[in-house]
Amino acid sequence: MKTQGTGYATAIVLIQKLLEKLLTDEVLVRAQLPIQLGAAQPKPSIAVVMPDLLRYAESHPIASEIYLLIEIADNTLKNDCEIQGTIYAKSKIDDFWVLDINERQLHVFREPSEDGYRSQMILSEDATVALSAFSKCTFCVREMLQPALAR
Repeated sequence: MKTQGTGYATAIVLIQKLLEKLLTDEVLVRAQLPIQLGAAQPKPSIAVVMPDLLRYAESHPIASEIYLLIEIADNTLKNDCEIQGTIYAKSKIDDFWVLDINERQLHVFREPSEDGYRSQMILSEDATVALSAFSKCTFCVREMLQPALAR
C-alpha cells in the first residue's frame, strides 16, 4: 500500500468533515472504504453515499447508492482522471471529482457514458462547486485543501 503524504491525509479529513457538516444526515461520507462496481471493489478516497451505516452491513455501496466519488491526487492525477474516471463512468457514477492537491484544482466529471465522462471541468481553488445530487450544497474548492504556504 502506498504511503500517504500529509497533504493527502489532510484533504481526506477536511473533505469528510466539510461534507458531513453541510449535508448532515442526508448522506454517509465514507473514506477509503470499498464500493461495489460489478466484480470490482475500488476504494475511492471519499464516497458520498445514501445514509444509514447499517445499510452497508451486508454489502458495500453500489453505483445506485453513490452520490459522489472523490479521488485525491498527489502524484496520481493522470491515473485518477483517466483510469478511475473510465471505471466510474462505465458504472454510471453521475458525479466524480479529482482533487489535485499539488495544483490546488478540482477536476469535476459528470454525464457518464461507456466512453468516459462527457462533461469535464477544472476549477481553481477560488471556484465554488456543488454536488449534482445536492445543488444547494455549495462550497469553495479551497475548503477541501490545507492552507497554501506563503511563497
